[in-house]
Formats: sequence, structure tokens, C-alpha cells
Amino acid sequence: MIQPRSSHPTRGTGTLPGGGQLPFLATKILPARFGGLVARPRLLAILSGLPAKRLGVIKAPAGFGKSSLAATWVETLEQNGHAVAWLTIDTDDDEATRFLFYVSQALHQACPDVGASAIGLILENNLIDPTAILSSLINDLAEIEDDVYLFLEDYHWVNAPRIHQTVAYFLKHAPSHCHVVLTTRTEPPLPLATLRAQNQLIEIDAEALRFDTQETKAFLDGTKPGVLEIPDVQLLQRKTEGWPAALRIISSMPSQSGTGLREYVHNLSGSQRPIAAYLTEMLDGLPVELVDFMLRTAVLDRLSGPLCEAVTGLSASRAILASLAQRQMLLTPLDNDGVWFRYHTLLAEYLRQRLEADRGIEVPQLHGRAALWYASHELWTEAVQHAIAAGASDRAIGWINNCAMALIKRGDLFTLLEWQRQFPDELMRGQCEVRLAIAWGLALALRFDDALKLATDIESDIAATPLPDANLLCECQAIRSVAIALKDDSESPLPLAQDCVNRSSDPWTANVASNVVRFSHMKTGNLKQFHATPWIPYSVEEDRRNVFASVYRHCLNGLAEERQIRLAAADEHYREGFRIAEQDVGPNSVAAALPASLIARIKYEQGLLDEAEAWVIDRIPLINSGTMLDCVWSTYFVISRVAAARLNFERARTLLERAENLGIARDWGRLSAGVIAEQARLYLNDGRLDEAAACVDRLERLARKYPAPRPSAWSEIGWYHRLTRAHLLGQQARPDEANSILQQLQHEAEAMEHRQFLISIAIRQSAVQLGAGKAAEAVSRFRRVLAACSAAGLYQTVLDEGPVVSELLRVAREGGHVKADMIPYVDRLASGLQRARQDRAAPSSSARILSALSPRETDILTLIADGLSNKEIARSLDIGPETVKSHLKSVFTKLGVEKRAQAVSRAQTLGIVTTQ
Repeated sequence: MIQPRSSHPTRGTGTLPGGGQLPFLATKILPARFGGLVARPRLLAILSGLPAKRLGVIKAPAGFGKSSLAATWVETLEQNGHAVAWLTIDTDDDEATRFLFYVSQALHQACPDVGASAIGLILENNLIDPTAILSSLINDLAEIEDDVYLFLEDYHWVNAPRIHQTVAYFLKHAPSHCHVVLTTRTEPPLPLATLRAQNQLIEIDAEALRFDTQETKAFLDGTKPGVLEIPDVQLLQRKTEGWPAALRIISSMPSQSGTGLREYVHNLSGSQRPIAAYLTEMLDGLPVELVDFMLRTAVLDRLSGPLCEAVTGLSASRAILASLAQRQMLLTPLDNDGVWFRYHTLLAEYLRQRLEADRGIEVPQLHGRAALWYASHELWTEAVQHAIAAGASDRAIGWINNCAMALIKRGDLFTLLEWQRQFPDELMRGQCEVRLAIAWGLALALRFDDALKLATDIESDIAATPLPDANLLCECQAIRSVAIALKDDSESPLPLAQDCVNRSSDPWTANVASNVVRFSHMKTGNLKQFHATPWIPYSVEEDRRNVFASVYRHCLNGLAEERQIRLAAADEHYREGFRIAEQDVGPNSVAAALPASLIARIKYEQGLLDEAEAWVIDRIPLINSGTMLDCVWSTYFVISRVAAARLNFERARTLLERAENLGIARDWGRLSAGVIAEQARLYLNDGRLDEAAACVDRLERLARKYPAPRPSAWSEIGWYHRLTRAHLLGQQARPDEANSILQQLQHEAEAMEHRQFLISIAIRQSAVQLGAGKAAEAVSRFRRVLAACSAAGLYQTVLDEGPVVSELLRVAREGGHVKADMIPYVDRLASGLQRARQDRAAPSSSARILSALSPRETDILTLIADGLSNKEIARSLDIGPETVKSHLKSVFTKLGVEKRAQAVSRAQTLGIVTTQ
């Protein structure tokens, strides 16, 4: 058995050949001790696998908590009765004999039966072959039965190849109960690949050592308890990227407390003291040429060897980057191939501030070189950004001209609009094509007034030229028609757009204008003209370049089919639009968000609530910022009704309020009307007639504000008002008034060929007639409704009417009015209505699901809602990432979802987690 650790380490006082003595500093073999550490059981859990491994490597830049983690693990091992040897390495130890002398002393300190012979050999002759010393140590260790741990702190100071060979030899030949742990800033030149293959290596890197949000909060609670709220903690974690040193520095500032600390966190940057002082000390230890390289490449958001070479002029840039990565100088890889990197956010800010202060005259030149490199690779976005930073406005505008319309046609609206913000109007005045692209971007990004003003200004400038370009004037007219149409005015843009369709020679302009024409005809109910509107077919290559126009066309075609309750045909159009967007610009783009929002409505109507929600829940920001009114309304209709179906009416109302605010901000009266009608429906279903009446009054005011003397998009505002009023009158036992309104609505909807709205009218008519005691008339009408809905695949819209549909179905069945071919559909409705009744009568859905979730699953779900990644959840709960995945799989199954965002949304709709 291992004997107790000696209280007095062996002293190196032996005489060496030549009469000298080998110096020995006892504190180097005493483990570091730290106070006030944040418990990091997730990392200790990783290290707990060390008894089955030969080597553990804790590798990260300075200030990432390597030493504190190692020291904590040492304490744990010692408390469990294990022998632990510790050696803190410094630059003086970069010689094989001296290194082995200290290793022997450390092992002898931990195990009195180990190391005495090795120490004696060294003291007798410091020129002895290190292999002989190692053999002595290994033989001593072989006599020990229990596990022995050797910690080598700051191994990055070792450069001598002979020492690396010695450690590799030790790892290969030491007995299996001997384990080595290295803390280092660099990748040690040891046979790590072989050890990985043999499953004999544990690695903890900077990514693992970063504090997640929970650890950041725990750390601050220990140093500045109660000062920062969760959002402030999250901001601090993002700005520091979980770098423990930065967190320690900030928390140690006595002047920062209360609101002062919150303000400091919000303004935190790498150029602020004392972060800057720490970074200065860190860089002072580097070679001057390396620091110079870092300063000059600080203008770059990402770094690669060729790019850095172009910026610095140094042909050795690849090697320098590799050296920085090797030194763990807060350089984060961006790919798995080691090609692209970025500096830590705080380091980048510090370097840029220092570059500006020390050699600010070089900054424009550096940006200019970066711009040229990016331009040579046709990476126009980065090229323009650096040209702007270089002050090369003419060059930037020239490059914008190369890519501006390409960005618009792909739906990348916001990049171009950000560039536009950086140039004064007078500089852009002579750039007609760039200004036209910006006007397109403003219109499609729903900045209607800005787009109209710019288009008018461009028209004036073109008209003032000796030979006005008719094509450019036509393009301006098309832009104005788009802005007006997206403002939800379906009448005014029609003549403008139709004229462009007739005379434009540019396929993009003609096709976008044709989409406006389609929109106008659809909203007037003129489907014959809708389908007769021409479209210039794109080639496959042109289709990739004109994504936005093609996607909009498929969405409009789908909406027209949906009005006719041809859901399958509508779905085909939406999915083709999504396929084009996904293939050419990706699934998380504005272009993809357009059809995704409409597919969600189809899924909802089919009764597939989870699938419906899944189509939009991750895309809501994109839908809000860059899609037409019908897409926004489809999204909020779906997610609010899903919430109501799950009996979370608070979330449903919250979502509707958000949609109404958007409608007010954009002057979208039709969106506001749809929202208010939904709010009234919730009140009426709950028997709250006074609140519903207030909604009817609001709808009446909207209908006056947005008059529709002729059929148009705004006609729907009046329809929402009258349909809601009829619903209210029916509940107030005023059936004649309700029927009069519904009959008028029916005539108007028929004239505009809006069969989808006719279904809602017919259901309401049936309900009013049933309530008035006219059961035969009610059932006769409802039977026709069921036939139409069954043929179209409509389900949820009927189900949402609730108890009145149950009664209509009962009367229809009892009277033998259900045909044989309708029985499966009616049975499905009856089953759905029964489930809804049971849900309302039974404990809430959230209570049932909450009871099905284990406490651990509930914790994980809450942390997902807080925005934590799987790794961060694992760290927070002291479990492995694979365990998190296993729990998530169970959570997804119990919630009936497939993605994290869906799980969060479902939990919010059920009230399991809070809606923010």
C-alpha cells in the first residue's frame, strides 16, 4: 500500500560532477490551492474517467481556469485517498535532467517508496541517460498497487525534444495504475493520436472550460450576489465568451457594483481597463513580430493564411497563424480544416483599439488590401465592407454595383440596406443602378415609404437627363407598385404594374410586376385575370438568380388555390416555392420563410398542429421582417390557434397582441382586423360578451379607416367586422340581425369567389339557425359545409367552432343526414371534439405533460427555453452531453415534437415555461 505523503520533500543538495549543486525549490511540487472557485462538476465528471486512461490534457489559453480545475481535481483525489504528485513547470525546467529531478521529487513526495533511487542517480551524475532515470521511476511505480496521479502544470514551457521523448516513454511504459495530467496552453508534441485510438486519452479544451450562462451566474453570485439580472448575465457571458479570466477581472473591480456593474457590462469591450491591461501583459510575453502580425490582422473578422498574407505582406502568414493557434492565443477555429480562424471578441476589440492608437495611419491601407483580396475571390459582401472601412467609397460603390441586384434577387435584402446606410445621399446620387437596387430592397423589406421616396427621386433624376432611359423609368414604376402592394393596397398598384408587364424588357422587372398584378386580381376575386397574367419563364440558371420573384409567384398561386379551398394544389405551389428557396439560398432565409408560413396554415387546416407550428416557429423573425402580410397573418393565426387548442389562452392572446402591434406599425389594417376578430372569437367562446362587443367596435372603426367601395384586399376588413358582429348577435339571441348580416356577406364572398371565407360564413349561419330553433335548415346547410370541407381536406377550421359543431353533428346524425361516404370524416370530427371536451374537463394539458416529464426533463426543457446549448445544459446539470441527448429524445416524444424550438414553443403554449 502507498505510505502517507512525506512532510519534507527530499532536498537536492548532492554534489554534482564539477562541484556544483542541483537547486531544488520545494514549492514547485506543492499543488496550487485556490479559494472561492465555482463548482464545475461537469468537468470533474469528465476527469473522473481518468483512472481508465493514461493521460489527461487540459489545454486552453491563459486565464481559462486550467490550474484551478487541476487543483480542484487534486483535492478530490486526495480526499479519496489517492496518491497525487504535482509539478509546476517554468522556463528553467526546459532541460531533461532537471525536469526528471523535479518529477522524481514530486513522485517521492506523493509516494515515499517511489523516486528515491532516481533522485540518487541524478545527484550522482546529471549526465546520466534519462532512460535510466525513467526505468528507476517506472520500476518503483510497478511495486505500488494503488493508482498514482502525476500532474504537470504549465507543460507549455517545455520545448526540449528530449523532455517530450521522456514523457512519451513514461506514458508508454509506466504501469496502468499510473496516470498523467498536463495543463498547457499549446498542443503538446506527444503521441496523442495513438492514445486517442487506444482510448487512453481525456481532453478538456478551451471550449469546455468556458463558463456557460449558469456557471457565469454562479460565479457572479459568489462575488457580486444579486447585482445582475439574468439578461445581464447572459450578455456578459456572450461578450466574454465564457472566458474565466475576464469574468474574474470584472468581478474583482471594487468600483463596479449595482447599476455601475450593469452599465459596465453593457459597455464592455476589450479596450476597457482592466481587461486591456491583462491583454497587454499577455501580449508582452510574445515575440514582437507575432504581436505586429496580430495588430495588422485585427481589421479582419476572420483570418486565413492567404488573406493574412495579402493584408500583412508576410509570406509566412500560414505559419504564423499556426503558431498563434498552437500558442492558444485566444484564436478560435471556424472550420474543421484549420483554414479559417477568428480572434476572441475582447482580444479583437483590444487589438483594433491598439492598432488605431499606435499606427492608425495604416488602418485604411490594411482594409484596402483586405478589400482587394475579397474582391479577387468575388466575395463581394466582405469586399464592400472593407472598402467602406478603407474610405474607398468609389470602389465600394463600384463593387456594390456588381452584386446589389444579385443580393436583391436572392432575397438578401438587409446586407444591401446596411451598406446604403453608410453612404451619404450625395455620394449615391450618381449611382442609378445601385440606388435602384436599394429601392427594391427597401420595398421588399417592407420599408414602404422609404422605397416610394427613393423611387420617386430616381425617376426625377432620370427624367432630368437628356435621353431618359425608358427601361430604368419602368423599373422605378415597378418598385413603386411593389411598395404599394406590400402596403396591402391592392387597387392603386394595378395600373402601374400592368404597364410594366406590358413594356418592360427586363425579365426580373416584368415578373415582379406580374406578381403585383396577380396580387391585385386575386384580392378583387378576378381569378380569370389572375391566371391570365403572363410570366416570363426563367432558365434553370436564371431561376437561381431570381429566387425571390419565383418564390413570390408560387406563394401567390398557392393563396389563390387556398381561397378556392383546393388545399392540395395550394400545398404543391408552396412546397415548390420552398424547394427553390431552400436549394438556392437555404432554409433559413427570407425567401424560404415566405412559403413556410403558408405551408403551416395548410398543415393547421389538416389538423396537424405540431407540424404546422414546426414550419414557422424557427422562422418568426424572418417572417416578421421580410414577408408580405398574408405570410405574417398565416403565421400568427397558426401559432395563436395552436396555443388556444392546447388551452394556453394567455399565450394565444400574447401572440395576437404581437401581431396587432405589427399591424399598427406597418399600417396593415387587414392584419389588425384579423387579429381583433381572433381576439373576439376567444372572448365569445369564453362567454365574455362585453369584451367581444368592444372588439366589434374596434373592427367597425378599422372598416371605416380602410374603406372598400370596390372589391379589394381591404374588403376582408369589413368581412371580419361583420362576421364577428354576426357571431356576437347570435350569442345575444338576435338571430334575425345575425342572419341578415351573414346573407349579405355570403353574396359578397360568392361574387369574389372566396370559397374559404364562405365556409366560415356557412358554419356561422348554421350555428345561428340552430340557436334560433331552425334545426332542419341548420343541418341542411351544415351538411353542405361538411361535404365541402371533407373534399378539401379542411378539418381544424370546423373543429375550432367547438360545442356548436358538436350539436350540429349530433342533430345531423340523429336525423340520418350523414351520407355513408361522409361517415369517416364526421367520425374524425366527433373524435376531435370529444378530445377537446375531455381536455377542458380534465386537468390541464400542461399538468398532464408536466406530470409525464421527469424532474430532470423539466429542468432540461427550462434550460432550452433559456437558450442554452446541449453542452451548456450538460455543464449546468453536471451530466454528460449524451445524457442530455437521451433526455431530449424523451422530452421530444412526450411533447410530440422533433426540434428544440418546437419543444420550447410547445412548452410555452402549455404554460410549462414562460412566454417572453
